[in-house]
Amino acid sequence: MNTELTELLKKGYQVEKEFVATLSDEERNAEGTFENWSAKDIIAHNAYWRKHHAEDVLAVLAGKTPTHIDDDQINDEVYSRYKDQSWEEIDTLVDSGMKRMGEAIGSISEDDLQRHDFYPWEQGIPMWREILGNIYMHPIVHLAEWHIKRGSPARAAEMYQEMTRQLISLDDGPAWQGTIRYNNACSFSLLGDKETAINELREALQLNPGLTEWSQQDPDFEPIRGEAGYKALYE
Repeated sequence: MNTELTELLKKGYQVEKEFVATLSDEERNAEGTFENWSAKDIIAHNAYWRKHHAEDVLAVLAGKTPTHIDDDQINDEVYSRYKDQSWEEIDTLVDSGMKRMGEAIGSISEDDLQRHDFYPWEQGIPMWREILGNIYMHPIVHLAEWHIKRGSPARAAEMYQEMTRQLISLDDGPAWQGTIRYNNACSFSLLGDKETAINELREALQLNPGLTEWSQQDPDFEPIRGEAGYKALYE
């Protein structure tokens, strides 16, 4: 799994670089708010969490106890800390986080990657999934949300579909396959294929019921929220 995580770390970095390269001058210079992040805010947010998670992994490997933090509070602090920094300063944060996460992945054993007790509050999620979320899935979701808010749901759907191709073979277990089907449901919803989206979401929730609560507020499902088939999933 170390090899796969290293490759996905690079893949996530590549996707972010391609995203930044396609920004117009207006998009690069845009100022965001905490409720509506700019492109630079998103890259800073992703970079911070990548580095933070790397430090957390290395701390646990050193025998220290991880500290459970409030995501909303930290997100607010991260936004406030980096919103006025330049792209050059954010690039330095990105590079620092990439280096540190590479060190963390290189330090963790295959046995530790399968541990379910790294973070007790995560209800038995293996460590490799926690790392994967921070180096690849989490960044892609934020970039996809940026495209959705700017009227490009098809581009967001493409990103979800590419993520599915990269991740589907990592684990045959129902929880993971449910996560993959969930991402499929998101992409089909954004593309306007309501029937397929609802069918994929139904399968996803059967495989991984833990996704049910978020699915009821996930903005990716706004296009199908009013459909009878969607509503029936929660009756």
